[in-house]
Amino acid sequence: MKVLLRGPVWYLAIAGLVLAASAAFLMDVLEDNGRAALVISDVEGTWTAAGGGRLMVSADGSAELERVTEPEVNCGQPSGPAPLTYTGPAMWEFDTFPDEASGIRFDFRGPDTGKSCRIHLVVHPDGQGGKGFLPHDADMKYVRDAGRRG
Repeated sequence: MKVLLRGPVWYLAIAGLVLAASAAFLMDVLEDNGRAALVISDVEGTWTAAGGGRLMVSADGSAELERVTEPEVNCGQPSGPAPLTYTGPAMWEFDTFPDEASGIRFDFRGPDTGKSCRIHLVVHPDGQGGKGFLPHDADMKYVRDAGRRG
């Protein structure tokens, strides 16, 4: 016995799928609404990772990055004690990395090529100083020490 969806039944099936997909999307988008927006006091300070990376974030929008894993080709030093990492100045601003929680984005120029480079730090404030990670190197967990500024 062959059953074919015809007329209104077919339209109802499609409408149900569209409604379910829309509801899932809205739930994902609205998931962060329970969290307060990040403010400068949530990110200012020195962020360190066990692997040696360090992010020094200042309230004026400037930052110093030290031994941060290269986010993409031509965005780090080609040689030296820590190849394929970036050490140097950057500017930062609040931003959200796609599919992650809020955080900050560091913008800088690749030292050899002048290429415009970006590093995102996803921030999860914990009321004790903050924790975060770099999506391009999620194994490097960063912890903020708000008392140390460099």
